[in-house]
Amino acid sequence: MGTPTAFNYGFLLFMLPFIKALHTKNRFSTTSVDQLPLMVAAYLMFGHQALLPVPDLDRTDFFLIIGSNPLVSMGSMMSAGNIRKKLKAVLHSGGKIVVIDPRRTRTAQLASRHHFIRPGTDALLLLAMINVIFEENRDAMHRMKALCNGHDLLRDMADRFPPERVEKITGIKAEDIRRLAREFSGAKTAACYGRMGTCGQEFGTVTSWLIYSLNIITENIDRPGSLMFSRPAVDLVDFTGKTGQGGHLARWHSRVRGLPEFSGELPAVALADEILAPGDGQVRTLITIAGNPALSSPNSARTEKALKSLDFMVSMDFYINETTRHADIILPPVSHLESSQYHLACLSLAVRNTVKYGKPVFQKKKGAKADWEIVRELTRRLEESPFKRMMAKFTSPDMLLGLLMRMGPYGAKFNPLSHGLTLGRVKKKPHGIDLGPLMPCLPGRLYTPDKKIQLAPEQMVDDLNRLEEKFFAASNIKSDVKPDSKDNNYDMLLIGRRQLKAMNWWTHNYPCLMKGKLACTAWMNPEDARKRGIHESDIIIVSSLNGQIKLPVELTRNIMPGVISIPHGWGHDRPQTRLSVARQKPGVCLNDITSHESVDKICGMAALNGVRVKVSPDHDHIPKSDAAFS
Repeated sequence: MGTPTAFNYGFLLFMLPFIKALHTKNRFSTTSVDQLPLMVAAYLMFGHQALLPVPDLDRTDFFLIIGSNPLVSMGSMMSAGNIRKKLKAVLHSGGKIVVIDPRRTRTAQLASRHHFIRPGTDALLLLAMINVIFEENRDAMHRMKALCNGHDLLRDMADRFPPERVEKITGIKAEDIRRLAREFSGAKTAACYGRMGTCGQEFGTVTSWLIYSLNIITENIDRPGSLMFSRPAVDLVDFTGKTGQGGHLARWHSRVRGLPEFSGELPAVALADEILAPGDGQVRTLITIAGNPALSSPNSARTEKALKSLDFMVSMDFYINETTRHADIILPPVSHLESSQYHLACLSLAVRNTVKYGKPVFQKKKGAKADWEIVRELTRRLEESPFKRMMAKFTSPDMLLGLLMRMGPYGAKFNPLSHGLTLGRVKKKPHGIDLGPLMPCLPGRLYTPDKKIQLAPEQMVDDLNRLEEKFFAASNIKSDVKPDSKDNNYDMLLIGRRQLKAMNWWTHNYPCLMKGKLACTAWMNPEDARKRGIHESDIIIVSSLNGQIKLPVELTRNIMPGVISIPHGWGHDRPQTRLSVARQKPGVCLNDITSHESVDKICGMAALNGVRVKVSPDHDHIPKSDAAFS
């Protein structure tokens, strides 16, 4: 299942019956190449995978952003309308915004301050900050102690990572780490937020845990201006939490590599394994829904090989793209402009509680089906129970949505005299309804057995040993590459890049968004380029242990020396696709050089950032203009 399914309430409401009707444990999604570490950390600390705190941007005085670019992403895993206006409001009110990122992003340029950090070392920075806060008695655990377990163990672990120990590895001076810790803990209100840069790395789950922990120990959780929890009109966290469906970890493991499941899904990096490896349980049939693993999964050449080897493949998509070109059958749903809109997932991550329903812009043509109708009909035909077949036939998304809204925190329930929310009342307000600012809700909203936040989950504590081994195994080694490592010739670190006009690969076939110069370029620091004889607009070769790609380079001091950045979602030059606009400027696929073997050990999330590469000029190709390499 691809990311677009998360923005489709019809599919979300009919997804689970369909999956149950398939009777398979081989379920994969883009969750594990996106936000899985956040969900695992939330499950282990708060007891529910979807109880994800968001920054209360309207009321914070200090906003610390690590590995995220909300001015371009528009607030990933944090729904905030007009994010630029909100960030500027923080600054205009006298607050501070500090960005930690290997790249000086658009957000970093707006911020009060920016620090470069070496990709993959965010956990060390956070441990050092927590070390300072505990060492200087800047924590608020005397007030938070009744709400938490494990703070003493967290203090002991952070004691091993003073700023002086991590400064050379992270690239941030010890004095700057101390200043940052003091500013964060001393602010009236503060919020620390991390996203793709902190998730898509080898220690993504540990980093996500430490981000939450930094907020918690400074009492910047569940109070105005800090990290807070949304309370949407349709509260799926409440519904699933009360029935014990808040998440599970490692109930089973993938057949080939033993990677852990999380809430019924296996990591996306295991998909090709399960298709290619023979033996009992080998996957021979695949269903893809609004996904493009041929571009989005690490080691895309291996994924392509797996897709070609299948006995049968079905895709639900309205594009013949790099993945669906391998399908035997394509089931095309109507477009989003022909569907109703209600953002079940996004409203659960809103920085202010709101509710809004959008009617279709266009009526679908006769015979066309929405994706939920396709899934509902497939479920009806697969389901063995006559009662469930009947339920599938006669239910609709709005019927279920209306019921969930009535039973929600603002709902009218089933009282005809109530002034609470109903779907009918929401539909009459096309611009939406403001339900108010985020409100404190702990401990009542926790789903841990003891109703306390777990500050030292066993999985995180154990993984700190791996973190220490990677970066401090030999005291005379200044980087994480051992002298005898097979990849010690790969002296640069690769990171991805989100682009303002590109939502992953989805928007690359829209003419209005593909105008202008070529967007798929590598960003490199002039200092690194000079050492390699590379000049502006040269074609360069970026090689990893898995392969190589060629693309034009842009030189900029907005990227840390030793780091190269390439946007994801490109590579539209595969044969037999029918993306006529995207093929005009295909770019290169970043995942042609990422590894399916490099993962976060706790959850199996792909380590897409911090990939070791070597960069050299392509002497056979000197471009004349953008047109030459578009």
